[in-house]
Amino acid sequence: MSYIEKLQQMSDLQAAIAQHGAIPVALLNKINYKLRLEWNYTSNSMEGNSLTKRETRTVMIDAIDVNGKPLKDIQEMKNHDKVVSTIMRMGKGELNMSESRIKEIHTGIMYEENPENQKYIGQWKNADNYMYNNEGERYDFVPHDHVSQRMHELVNWTNDEKEKIARDQKGAIHPVSLALKFHLDYLNIHPFYDGNGRTARIFTNLILISYGYPPLYIKETEKKNYYKYLTDIQSYGGDTNLFNDFMAGLLVRSLQITLDTIEGKEIEEEDDFVKEIQLLKAKGSIKGKPKSPKVLYNTYRIIETELWERIKQTLGHFKELFNEFQIFCSVNNSHQISDPDWHLTASEVNGILNNLGKKKIFGIDIYENDVKNIGWEYKLFSLNGAEIPIDFCIYLNIDFRHYGYDLNIMATGSQDEIFLKSIYNREKKYEESFSINQLSEVVNAIKNHLINEIKVRIDGSDNKNDHY
Repeated sequence: MSYIEKLQQMSDLQAAIAQHGAIPVALLNKINYKLRLEWNYTSNSMEGNSLTKRETRTVMIDAIDVNGKPLKDIQEMKNHDKVVSTIMRMGKGELNMSESRIKEIHTGIMYEENPENQKYIGQWKNADNYMYNNEGERYDFVPHDHVSQRMHELVNWTNDEKEKIARDQKGAIHPVSLALKFHLDYLNIHPFYDGNGRTARIFTNLILISYGYPPLYIKETEKKNYYKYLTDIQSYGGDTNLFNDFMAGLLVRSLQITLDTIEGKEIEEEDDFVKEIQLLKAKGSIKGKPKSPKVLYNTYRIIETELWERIKQTLGHFKELFNEFQIFCSVNNSHQISDPDWHLTASEVNGILNNLGKKKIFGIDIYENDVKNIGWEYKLFSLNGAEIPIDFCIYLNIDFRHYGYDLNIMATGSQDEIFLKSIYNREKKYEESFSINQLSEVVNAIKNHLINEIKVRIDGSDNKNDHY
């Protein structure tokens, strides 16, 4: 349906509403509360406010239940609702547009704890501002030193068009088109340091309400399209009719809510739980992903392919210094031998691939057994040229915790200790890849340890450990 067709649909809805006569106070209060709640919640949510719809409702009735939420978010929601409530009580035709009123409303909705920012509230911006659109490209708004003139022109244009509509002048702009053009021009100017989106939506609805329309609001699921149309217009000179068509659909919804309420239909929607889930996800992401079979398996694959393969390549340079070598692996400290010279048949390869599909680690089904520890052991037997027989082992040990794992690389063959010596230790989050620097740290720790220890054994420069 085109923008023009939606304007006609609005007229039809208004006519249907008018047929019911004066709206009873109880129903009018129900309609206004619904639209006020949606307007408060969605407009502030678009600007990063963390309050959920349920919490917004408690702020609106002064029964604040928003434990743990920033004071700024709570206060700005209260301020916004105060302004919205005033506008919702306006009568038809009460459109008073001026530069001072725009500044007054900006002062009314904003809240800053930082004294440095408080001085910018209700004042035209004193520095240029810009944004990165949904295509990742920078868009610069009107320069700060042009704001006063541009806002003066916008207010004058709005009031001139208002007079044309009042006189029913031929060619006068449609009231909805007036509201939407104001919206676009205002956002292009971006007159304040912050709060431009909220004030743009406030004045758009102010114009609509003054012409007998209900306010419109933009839901979470509609936000992406809203910004897409703005980007197309601001950055690429796109067709404003597409934006108008989209916004007109939102206004049709508000009119339909009004008619449905009058006709006794249910208008309460299920509370928007999307934001609740997003906030919970954000809190959970601070600690990282918790341990689960799939997370554990994906982490194991990262360690095996990124880290263990790099360690094996490094240790491969040392093999010729020893008579032989062997690789072992373990799950929960239960060892298995992995012979590097063992060649698999085609059927055996398929069997291993099938096991991988079943999410097994070294033969252990991770959905049937809790994996608490995995390890790799690279053992080098009998160092050539050493005064006494000596073996070296490098262990890569992973201990899985609830919110991450401990990575420990240990070695034997130390000239100072018979037992394992930790040469590298880190805590990491699950499914976290290894940077080039981290891989280099591991490799260098192993190389430095082995070279130093092998030199001592071959050169015989230190005989204090001949008992080893």
